[in-house]
Amino acid sequence: MDDLLQTKSSLDPMKTYLEAVLDFYATLEPLTAEQWSLPTPCPGWSVADLVAHTIDLDSMAVGELAPDHEPQWDQLPHVKGPSNQFTERGVDYRRGTPPAALLQQMLSAANNLSDFLSTRSPTLSMPWVKGERTKEQFLAMRAFDIWAHDQDVRIAIGAPPNLMSNPGKDAAQLMLGTLPFIWGKKMGIPADESLKLVFTGPDIDGTLYLATGPEGKAAFVSEPTGEITYIEIPWADFVNRYCGRVDPDVTANRVTGSGPRVQEFLNALASTP
Repeated sequence: MDDLLQTKSSLDPMKTYLEAVLDFYATLEPLTAEQWSLPTPCPGWSVADLVAHTIDLDSMAVGELAPDHEPQWDQLPHVKGPSNQFTERGVDYRRGTPPAALLQQMLSAANNLSDFLSTRSPTLSMPWVKGERTKEQFLAMRAFDIWAHDQDVRIAIGAPPNLMSNPGKDAAQLMLGTLPFIWGKKMGIPADESLKLVFTGPDIDGTLYLATGPEGKAAFVSEPTGEITYIEIPWADFVNRYCGRVDPDVTANRVTGSGPRVQEFLNALASTP
């Protein structure tokens, strides 16, 4: 799995996280005030809101208390349930903060987190994840989140994606590594079916095969068996669908597919909050 489709950051987890922050900063720094207000693929969130979200999580990770702030929930129809309320509170608290201040806060929060983790124990408990995580796991989660929101901003401003940076390569590993769970557990595909998944460039190209074993656990295999679902998809479209940024019907129009599970797979692929 470490070299799945030959994608892996050339940096250690801390440097990959910091690269994600700096890439995000480089996307944000030249934006106009109007661009900071643009809507993004994340429901209800502007470009500025994504930065506020990044600051919020990195700040809480070092032990800072969540803001003592209660949004006017009836004015935020995109917020559905306790999990959304948790992430919305810190975003709403920072609404109206000037872009330059948000950028400074984002860099400061990242530096504080880097310093914090350099002396922290091997495992961490965060208020937005169940259980404990190692430093490496936590940094991978933060790098993925920040990298994904960088792509969100790029979509909002009409800029090309940045898919093959070091954070992008590790994000690819993370996303691909969850495919057996999606196929076997989330979709519950029986053992007599398999998936042939073909990625087309220019960023990543290659083929993966998934099959469910006799005990109902899916895994990568060398060749498909039984009834085969075939999906050919550009890597950028896979990323956008995995992150839930586009409707599965939209993604379906951009793939070549055959077999019984094409639409079901695209429906199940979205895996981020």
